[in-house]
Amino acid sequence: MTQVQFLKVDETHKIAYETIGSRQGIPLVFLHGGPGSGYSDASKSFFDTNLWFATFIDQRGCGKSTPNGCVVNNTTDDLILDIEKIRKKIGVDRWVVFGGSWGSTLALKYTMTFPEKVHALILRGVFLGTKEEIDCFVNDMGKQKFPNTFADLQRIVPKDMNILEYYYNTIFADDRTKKIDATERWENLERAGMQLSEEDLNLKGAEPQQIEKKEETISEVKALNRMRIHLHYLKNNCFLQHDELINNCNILEGRKVFIVQGSDDPICPKKNALKLHSRLKNSDIELVKNTGHDPFSPKLKNALTDALGKVRKELT
Repeated sequence: MTQVQFLKVDETHKIAYETIGSRQGIPLVFLHGGPGSGYSDASKSFFDTNLWFATFIDQRGCGKSTPNGCVVNNTTDDLILDIEKIRKKIGVDRWVVFGGSWGSTLALKYTMTFPEKVHALILRGVFLGTKEEIDCFVNDMGKQKFPNTFADLQRIVPKDMNILEYYYNTIFADDRTKKIDATERWENLERAGMQLSEEDLNLKGAEPQQIEKKEETISEVKALNRMRIHLHYLKNNCFLQHDELINNCNILEGRKVFIVQGSDDPICPKKNALKLHSRLKNSDIELVKNTGHDPFSPKLKNALTDALGKVRKELT
């Protein structure tokens, strides 16, 4: 059984990380999504511990990292430097970078910053961190695919404010009741995005997911802290310049990139993956039919397992 370790990266933050597998295995770092989610034990199931030496990192303010929910000194550049500090701490020279959704954003940014430290990339549900993609998630996805859920999200927003602005202001204000209500509504949109349609979501006539309101529970604190990180990044356009990642694809030349993309992913539409693939001569892409954003859906998980196998062949 592995043990979570902590690395103090500045005067504020301690980053939680964990390694699994054999030191003789191929080094790999798993970058979780969100922003704000933290890695899960389920994520470890992708990796054969006889073949891989995998590192899992909770990004600043996420998961077991402390202080949880802290947005001070918390930008994309900070996260990239943390990944590199942990690479040095565990003593691997180069590694494979594996990231899905927001994790794919960090995987690209990290590799563009430290290309000599990366063997190859495996990306799932490509998110390039652009304002257009953020707007698509907050507005277009809900309107087009999940109108009932979107209506619930929009219902509490004043007419003179946009949705992201309202939810950001609410989460960082002091009214606990409003914060919990906003978190529930936003999380229901995220839950919807893990499905292919509102019919699949089966929310009609069902009780939406709720956070305990009677007292400040651990789950409540965790949900609110996750929302702080999530909206902090979205409100600031993920701390990236306009089209920063797509404009720096030349840095990835010589690095093999394997892209696995659900063909019907509503959160990270396939056009982002296709755009990235068109700019990377050394990339392979698999569009997995009739699948969405959930990496643990059987088809997507099988495709990611196949991508891991291809990387092994490249490196051994």
